[in-house]
Amino acid sequence: MIKLCVFDFDSTLMDGETITILSKAVGKDKEVRDITKRAMAGELDFYESLVKRVKFIEGLKLEDATHIASNLPFINGAKEIITYLKSKNIKTVVFSGGF
Repeated sequence: MIKLCVFDFDSTLMDGETITILSKAVGKDKEVRDITKRAMAGELDFYESLVKRVKFIEGLKLEDATHIASNLPFINGAKEIITYLKSKNIKTVVFSGGF
């Protein structure tokens, strides 16, 4: 019997990448998407790409970031699978591997 289920958040349970959605609020989503694409292609390491992407959201107001984070779009079925797992007493962990 399964006792633990672990999910990545971005592009797994959530429809998109959190940092890209945050950067859209400051008009820098294209730049962040480009860096993410380069990192996924192995052109940048994780730390280097994270530092570059975070710089683009520097200055985003906390209240704006909190509002955005509270309204991230889930993929179809994400909430239902988490509810189902919990109903079966399966511990559920969600993490962000990219941000």
